[in-house]
Amino acid sequence: AELGVIVIMFTAGMETNLDELKASGAVGFLVALTGVIVPLGMGAGLMFIFDENATFASAIFVGAVLTATSVSITVETLKELGKMSTKVGNTILAAALIDDILGLICLTLITGIAGEDVNLVLVMIKIVCFFVFVGAAGVIYYKYMVWSDRVQAERNLRRYPVIGFAFCFFMAWAAESLFGVADIIGAFAAGMIIALSPKGQYIASKFDTIAYLLLTPIFFANIGLEVVLP
Repeated sequence: AELGVIVIMFTAGMETNLDELKASGAVGFLVALTGVIVPLGMGAGLMFIFDENATFASAIFVGAVLTATSVSITVETLKELGKMSTKVGNTILAAALIDDILGLICLTLITGIAGEDVNLVLVMIKIVCFFVFVGAAGVIYYKYMVWSDRVQAERNLRRYPVIGFAFCFFMAWAAESLFGVADIIGAFAAGMIIALSPKGQYIASKFDTIAYLLLTPIFFANIGLEVVLP
């Protein structure tokens, strides 16, 4: 199931139009900000209304829980509708990705209110370092693929999907383990990097089968297994 959600975001990255995503940045940020503030405020307010014993920390915690979104399900829905590369689709995707970052900041603030020793400045530095790392990794991967494409030409094409998948796992691991960002964001970044490199389309075509045949259904089946009906 974990591999399934990583592959969903990886393939989404390879299908994303980077120019459209950048153009949707301002609107996406506004949508993401609204998607965090409204659930946070309403969740905290309703907690105070319906629970007379609620504290400020507990109310904010309930509001923060309601801000959580599933980027992977959003992406899969857009792909199924064929709206992944549209203006609306890119706005939704940009908002979902930004929402994850804002959610991380929100969670850090809440743990600080609860008395945990969490440094918000350190979290922000890690997020900035993550994007710098993505840029550096993208440049290195692109140059390697250009060199490999020139040296290997059309021989042994099977190595390219393997290298791409390994790069996806590396970026997912680095995002979560080194920078505290969700692994799916790292996988998405890997997909966008690969899409801009030589053999990007070839690599993307090889992942459609494994994603739809095995890994994506397992991810959604796992979600169904975890649902507890009243």
